[in-house]
Amino acid sequence: MKTFFPYLFLFAGSAAQAQESKPIPTIDDALKKYDFIQGQVVDNKDTIIYYLKNYQKKPTKLVVYIQGTDPNPIFSYSQNKGEYSVSRWFGDDYKLLDSNYTYAIIPKPGIAGIFDKSKLSVPKEYQEKNYLEYRVKQIDLSINDIIKRHLAKPEKIIVYGHSEGATIAAPLALKNKSITHLGFWSGNVLNNFYEFSLFNRIESLAGKQSDSLAHQHIMGIIDWYSSVIKNPNLTDIDQMGYTNKRWSSFEKAPIEYLLKLDIPIYAYFATEDESTPIETAYLLPIQFMQNRKNNLTFNVCIGCNHSYEKEINGKKIKLWPNVFEEFLHWTDHKK
Repeated sequence: MKTFFPYLFLFAGSAAQAQESKPIPTIDDALKKYDFIQGQVVDNKDTIIYYLKNYQKKPTKLVVYIQGTDPNPIFSYSQNKGEYSVSRWFGDDYKLLDSNYTYAIIPKPGIAGIFDKSKLSVPKEYQEKNYLEYRVKQIDLSINDIIKRHLAKPEKIIVYGHSEGATIAAPLALKNKSITHLGFWSGNVLNNFYEFSLFNRIESLAGKQSDSLAHQHIMGIIDWYSSVIKNPNLTDIDQMGYTNKRWSSFEKAPIEYLLKLDIPIYAYFATEDESTPIETAYLLPIQFMQNRKNNLTFNVCIGCNHSYEKEINGKKIKLWPNVFEEFLHWTDHKK
């Protein structure tokens, strides 16, 4: 998960006031449009929201998707010539599931609800609670509530995360024993700061910057890491748009969580990934063999970028749906 120069989708913590007579879309409008329902879990003074694909009969299988790095909403609305339209910020994976499944997505802290796409800024609650332990708690409690309230005789609980979502999914699978299958997609395998440094060395080898400049950048990253560990709970926002509390919570290399798991793991990476170095991804199968573990399936999308897009004859082809279908098929054969 390369976050050297992240492109943040920023959004407001409250919807704009209506300027026209037509009502502003609500979260209920969004849920109705995409046929989702809303659930919630109250944990002390904290209310955790989740969105679940609607169902006619209680399903037996659950798929949970964990988003990547950026503070994106789940639903938003926009206005054009006086007409409102509602959008979702997640893909079509849920449409590929049959009636035996339901699909859940848990918004990041401060990002539940629907937002005006034209008035965007990062909510304070997001900055305060955007760290690994909180995200794991959010999703863990949501999964438990869904199992209790919405599933009939649960057969399969599938969790897959992409980019930062993968690095959350790994410790989540250690905590929640109901999870039966894990998708670790394009998450950093080693410590973030090491992988940031690695990208600089790769750029040097490719002739995109000199060795001396790469070294200078790497030493700056090491100084940055040092400042984080000296003040690990600092919630001031840094030049990257995140907090020390967020960075320090991801300090442990995800491979350490993965090696402790015994459930089937589907790891997927891309060779042209601009955010996660493919070079460290190959450490996964090596380490699993070294530890005599055989619960890892390791696949790579040749020529694909971070979003699993591949250029063929000058045209970008989206392979994400294929990856998801392969992943779902894999869960049917791995126990």
